[in-house]
Amino acid sequence: MKWTKSQRAVLAETFLFRGLDRAQLDAVLAGRAPEVFARGQEIYSPHRFRRALGVLAEGEAVVEKDSGAVLNLLRPGDCFGAAALFCPTETYVTTIRARGRAAVLFLTDEELTAAFRAYPDMALAYIGFLSGRIQFLNRKIDSFTSPTAADAVWNWLVTHADEEGVAVAAGGLSALARELNIGRASLYRGLDQLEKEGRIVRTGATIRL
Repeated sequence: MKWTKSQRAVLAETFLFRGLDRAQLDAVLAGRAPEVFARGQEIYSPHRFRRALGVLAEGEAVVEKDSGAVLNLLRPGDCFGAAALFCPTETYVTTIRARGRAAVLFLTDEELTAAFRAYPDMALAYIGFLSGRIQFLNRKIDSFTSPTAADAVWNWLVTHADEEGVAVAAGGLSALARELNIGRASLYRGLDQLEKEGRIVRTGATIRL
């Protein structure tokens, strides 16, 4: 299976490849084909995964806890699998499942290393990505120690918002309350407070910072 025009366009705009021209992207993709997953199919799980960075070229995927609670929604251009790269590990941190038909580019640590040597801008982009993950984890820690429900909700929103400042509680607000370990009433009070302060605009489970 070859890369479609739309899949290539998504990859070209992904942070990892944004600094490459068309010929360079062609060189990285040479000999590689998209791996396609059907709706509901497991891509990664704690005990069944590959040591590779995955780049979602088409479709969406959900990131789940062992309990089935949805942690995040991956969209075209998003990456996953960094926790399994460049270090020995026997387990992966979450389960990733295709939400619908999904196409993924996988790059092993050896393939990434070769690409970084050929295209240093890719290495810098990846370092920036990892720095962002560190900031995400720090904010996640803050959310566990937040003194109020509004603070807990705000920290969750900041860590889950996309580049346009939009966060989606994929499992609904009840699931979000369980994830934050607060009651639904506390969650709604926190959201109401953030809205009154002008920090968010809410439409159902979709929230814009």
